[in-house]
Amino acid sequence: MNFKYILLVLIACAISVGSFSQEKKKTREEVLNMTMEEMSSLPLEELMDLMDIVGVSSLEELYDLLLNKDVTSASKKEESLFDSPLSTTVLSKEEILSSGATSVEEALRLVPGVVVREKANGVYDVQIRGGQNMPMNNMLIYTENTTTLVMIDGRPVFNYGMGGILWETLPVSLGELDRIEVVRGPSSALYGPNAVNGVINLITSRVNDDTPVVSANFQGGSQKTYIGDFNLRKRFNDIISGGLSYYYENRDRNTDKIYAIADDAFLDLETYGGRNASEGWSNDIVSELFFDSERSKRKMGINGYLDMNFNSDVSVNLTGGYSDAEAISSTFGDNPTPYNQRCSYGYFVNMASSIYGFNLQASTNHVLQDFNKGHKGWVQATEQYNASLDYLLSFNKLGIRPGISYQSVYYDDRDHIDNIGDGYFNDRVALRNYAASARFDYTPTEKLRLVAALRYEKYNVPDQWKPSYQFIGSYKINDNNLFRVVYSRANQSTFMINAFSNYTWNRDGLGSPEYVHFAGSDDPSLMTMDMIEIGFRTRPSKRVLIDIEAFYNSASDFSALMPDSMRSVTFMGDNTLDYANGEYTKTTLYTSHRSLDIESKQMGVSLSADMVVSEKLQLKAHMTFQQTKVTDLMDLSRNQVAYMQVSQYQGQMTDDITAFLTYMATGGLAGSPIPPQNAYSSDLQQDKSEFIDMDNEAIPSFWGSLGVTYKPVKKLDISAQGYYYSNSSMYTQYDNDSSRPANPEYTGEIDGKFILNAKVNYKLTDQINVFVNGRNILNNDKQEFMFMDDIGGIYLAGFNISL
Repeated sequence: MNFKYILLVLIACAISVGSFSQEKKKTREEVLNMTMEEMSSLPLEELMDLMDIVGVSSLEELYDLLLNKDVTSASKKEESLFDSPLSTTVLSKEEILSSGATSVEEALRLVPGVVVREKANGVYDVQIRGGQNMPMNNMLIYTENTTTLVMIDGRPVFNYGMGGILWETLPVSLGELDRIEVVRGPSSALYGPNAVNGVINLITSRVNDDTPVVSANFQGGSQKTYIGDFNLRKRFNDIISGGLSYYYENRDRNTDKIYAIADDAFLDLETYGGRNASEGWSNDIVSELFFDSERSKRKMGINGYLDMNFNSDVSVNLTGGYSDAEAISSTFGDNPTPYNQRCSYGYFVNMASSIYGFNLQASTNHVLQDFNKGHKGWVQATEQYNASLDYLLSFNKLGIRPGISYQSVYYDDRDHIDNIGDGYFNDRVALRNYAASARFDYTPTEKLRLVAALRYEKYNVPDQWKPSYQFIGSYKINDNNLFRVVYSRANQSTFMINAFSNYTWNRDGLGSPEYVHFAGSDDPSLMTMDMIEIGFRTRPSKRVLIDIEAFYNSASDFSALMPDSMRSVTFMGDNTLDYANGEYTKTTLYTSHRSLDIESKQMGVSLSADMVVSEKLQLKAHMTFQQTKVTDLMDLSRNQVAYMQVSQYQGQMTDDITAFLTYMATGGLAGSPIPPQNAYSSDLQQDKSEFIDMDNEAIPSFWGSLGVTYKPVKKLDISAQGYYYSNSSMYTQYDNDSSRPANPEYTGEIDGKFILNAKVNYKLTDQINVFVNGRNILNNDKQEFMFMDDIGGIYLAGFNISL
């Protein structure tokens, strides 16, 4: 791989340059950007020098500055982490690099309340507190996290087609990040829809006088895992600075086998493709679906930015980039295997400015996405436009931040299908929303702080206004103890599949039904969550920071793709209808997105602690307990509902035969479907005996982490992290026997797992670090996500260069 050779040349050059470099005295900004790990490793005489640079009189004050990091995502303004009124965590660049995390997703295992499980090498499921697998007993798409908003420098990178985050497409590398800020709990009042369970804001580095002109990071190892980035940054003058970055990532799976639902087993592609038509796909179809069954992830991109700080009142930041990514993950569709491969490539442009107190941000994102490689109709050109404007008004003890925002999202598949009717949407479809918001921050006393955030969203689908809000009270008992209470409401937006689905899936070779039609709704429901949270943050000593948060939330107004009816027609060889002895049957299952009368209720508690044991040893720990219950859940899977339609409405499914034959003669099922009849699931809605209350165990009831950083000598840094989550179980529609009794059974039981990671870093010079990095070093190869790969150890070696 040419990329590896280029980086080897870079490290050789850097070592030559670094060997002649001399240490320079740190600036105050550099000292304040140091981590506790870096600080605790220094000898006493160097710590004394740092005290002089910062201007503090004791080590306690110096440690206090480091523990009290600044955060912006909780209040849309810079404030100390200790004073943040929300459940907030900040991961610095140094913490991420020290941990050995190989991706943004893996780094989030360091954050309280965030559970991270790996589907395949480098492909992850990330959840804040939970809410997964809703509704239960349906397709795998409903196991995806659609309730977390991810942003890069305040720019949303949400997938509005199916909902959720396509993590492999994030156009940023760890080497570009300054920090990651995570806010737990509903935050739509601050950031708009889909910030239901929380917000993850990835904040990239900017240039200052001490920023290295060139930096490079690379690590490579087992399973053909190669991860690297190269960065150029330059401050041209007092006003203008800029930079370019390139990143690349390649990972292989630990197997090339594909899971077959019918067998409940992993099969090689030849065996899988050689099954008969009623059980699997032919080899030619399999080769189209899995263009590289050994690779789990490939990602590359280039980004550039330009900062213009004209004066203290006017600044403009421009960023843009191009990315290309592909990954194997759990399917969005309804396939004989839960695997699918998805691809995307495209560009983004973002502008963020501050002009005399007005904060204006505008961005656009243009990406071509194939959500289901090998299936016709899933390639879509996407466009996204966002704009927001706010202003902070200050009145003594009261701050008011009014704001407006606009978003439009377009998906168009017409240029990527042979005929109208072959696509998922068969049109250029659009979702738009306008919003007005205001945040009030009132401090009547030095200890009491009251915050209220209100936002009204106007959607085009559904055509309605939707409110979100947040009310916060924090009381600072003293400098070392803070108590807070939060009540908030947030909502999801509409997704393209909910509103505009118009897809007929030709399942030729996959058994009955031969066709499935997916229909959208012009009045979809928008899932809403209400939460109350109580938190306590304390510093029992200058070297210890403890945070406790207890939460309860209730979510409702879910929607899902559900069966409406089935229609079967039997044909003779000459295409004439014969009820008695026809030669073949065509069955169509009609489905649509509909509201469900279910409710999810969750309660839990998270505890986190940071501790500087000594100048050489630091500990970080967090743990979360949670329980989720679902009420009024239909005690039938989607497939069972369809099966009951066949068995109980067989006599009525051949009505309107003339219309059906005419329809087949004009192109089969490539156009608009015949209106469905006999909506069995609407009858089920009347029969409450088919509904139950039960636990949702898709998210583990417990997970947590313990991290240790030890620096025995100045140049050696040893870090280890243990990560554990308990058992979990998911309900889906997939079962070998569609006629089984109407009782849900676990189709995806995931055992608890302990993962031990470790990294040993040696500082050759001030500019060069070399390291070995082990992820899951005990090689605990248990599966972490339903139906997906067994995840074993990855062993890497690499370097960091800053010149």
